Amino acid sequence: MKESNIQSEILLALSQADCLVFRVDTAGAWVGRVLHQEKGLVTLANARMIQAGLVRGGSDLIGIHKPTGRFIAIEVKTATGRVSKEQENFIRAINKSNGIAGIARSVQDALDLLPTSES
Repeated sequence: MKESNIQSEILLALSQADCLVFRVDTAGAWVGRVLHQEKGLVTLANARMIQAGLVRGGSDLIGIHKPTGRFIAIEVKTATGRVSKEQENFIRAINKSNGIAGIARSVQDALDLLPTSES
């Protein structure tokens, strides 16, 4: 299953589990002074890459666990997807700050991150 499909299923399941969650998009783009543009090809002078999104390593899904008010950050991966060092650091920082963070390769993985009523 594609990561985007897993994310969609997790978003729905977390919403049904009384969480307010959002997909966080990240992107990179080249910017600079346009020297030439023709048929989808652009040549830039002084080109530099800019990054857009939450932070480097930020999780795919963020939100609030409404019953506890705790911040949620979930990194979604396929069964074989690898977690970067930056993603591990982000997850560690959220957990250290009493948030709920982890890696989910399935809906059940994501739901297992949530506190139980006894927690």
